[in-house]
Amino acid sequence: MSNTLIAQDRYSTLTGKVLGVRMRMWLDVESETDKAVVNFRIGRNTQYTPKRYPFVGEIVKVEYLIHRGSPVAYTSNHLRAQKESPAEGTKESPK
Repeated sequence: MSNTLIAQDRYSTLTGKVLGVRMRMWLDVESETDKAVVNFRIGRNTQYTPKRYPFVGEIVKVEYLIHRGSPVAYTSNHLRAQKESPAEGTKESPK
């Protein structure tokens, strides 16, 4: 017999808006479908497309597995940036 390990789990996916990246260890994403917030564990093996951490407000698709009770992100694909409305009070009012 061989001692090789074969992954038998399929990755789960979640698409949503990035709420933040904490300490380069956690990626907080709000699901598009039910607005639930999921905290993904990220690390040096997490693959990002493009190769950078996602920005707050960016829409991402995360592939993950549950490891020891925590969702662990394996890939994060940046789909599009969140369109921001102009901040109120930035325009000067006519005098």
